Amino acid sequence: MGTTVGLILISYDVSDKNKEVKDALIALGYKESWKNAGNEKIYHLPNTTLWHQSKSSKQGLVDMQSVCKNLKVKLEKAVSVKATEFVWFN
Repeated sequence: MGTTVGLILISYDVSDKNKEVKDALIALGYKESWKNAGNEKIYHLPNTTLWHQSKSSKQGLVDMQSVCKNLKVKLEKAVSVKATEFVWFN
């Protein structure tokens, strides 16, 4: 369970250093916005939500835990899910 590689979303709450956590995840290939081909509009995810094109949901949580451990930040809660369909508002 949680090992299928594909597009995933991770959402999290951390005790502090949110910018550093987010930057570290972005360095691992996570993204904070989305742009559809042929469409100029950029869709931004909520502040503590990121997506990755080719990870398993399990790996998303492992990445999150690793980043928090390295930054000495408490991971308060997190979810990592395989994502297949999106409806946006922003």
